[in-house]
Amino acid sequence: MESHTPKKVPEAQISHEARHIKILAFISLVLFAAGELYFFKMHYHPVGYIASGIPILFGLWRIITEKHPYQKARIIVIVTTYVMFWFIVPIVFHVKVPILGGQWGSFPQLHTVGSLVFFVYFGVVLLFGRRVDCGWCCPCVTARETIGYPFREKTVKNNIWWQLRHLKWLPFGLLVVYLAFMIFDASTAYNRAGKYFYNFVTYTYYASFLFIPLTGNRNFCRILCPFAALWGLLSVSGFYRIKADKEKCTACGKCDDVCDMGIPVSQLVREKGQVRSIECMGCGRCVNVCPNKMLSFHSALGFITNRVRSASRRGTPEMLSMGIAPCSSKKREDTDKRVSTDLLC
Repeated sequence: MESHTPKKVPEAQISHEARHIKILAFISLVLFAAGELYFFKMHYHPVGYIASGIPILFGLWRIITEKHPYQKARIIVIVTTYVMFWFIVPIVFHVKVPILGGQWGSFPQLHTVGSLVFFVYFGVVLLFGRRVDCGWCCPCVTARETIGYPFREKTVKNNIWWQLRHLKWLPFGLLVVYLAFMIFDASTAYNRAGKYFYNFVTYTYYASFLFIPLTGNRNFCRILCPFAALWGLLSVSGFYRIKADKEKCTACGKCDDVCDMGIPVSQLVREKGQVRSIECMGCGRCVNVCPNKMLSFHSALGFITNRVRSASRRGTPEMLSMGIAPCSSKKREDTDKRVSTDLLC
């Protein structure tokens, strides 16, 4: 019987296809940024939603071509939440969210300083880390993980760019000032600080798309996003971190290579035994690529699960009173061997 081996695609053909994808992606980046900026910021018109639909098309391409199951699941969640939160829920169902000062805005208002969802996310990020926005949900992330994805390899990783990450504390300071005004005098907050904050974020955000082919898809997230700074502070203050079994680390550098935020992952592993950085947006690529599987997610969900599992092993008085017996040694052994597949563990 003849053996059939998979037909290998010539490298020249792959290079040719990649070049065409990058050209299409660059044109799409320009159309997306210009379309949203003009029709949503300068002169509102529903035609702006055409530009907003570009990430959905590239998102379908990403879902089809992504090979790693964890990253495929992440892209599916990103695209789904983008469609649900920024299209279907606010447009079809007309859901409104309260904002300080008696205002109301279309759902979700996640990045509207002073909105209910904005404050709810403080707790969510503390529990599960910055990834719940920057890695899985943010509309900016949707565009950068879809249209901007062909330029990931262009991510600049050197000491200068690592130091440039501190620039985002300037817009973060403006965010804090604006939030303070919103709390104490919401009626004048926008004119006193809000318009300066949103103008800065809006124009730098859209301009950053034009530089993605030169600096990588996460340029704005790395050096200018005030929400990256805010969520990052909350993230390192809460339960989330990536723990490492540093004894297994061989310093292969693969985790450094795949980090879009330019984090020196291997250095943090050697020095601290974990990745607990304001810059970490929780994409999970470092965890996925590690050949020795020595990196793992940890957050509030894992903490709660471990507490429940620990209680079930011991058999608390409450459990015993309800007739629930503790786990047998055989079950405990099986449980210990089981690897969690929860995406937000």
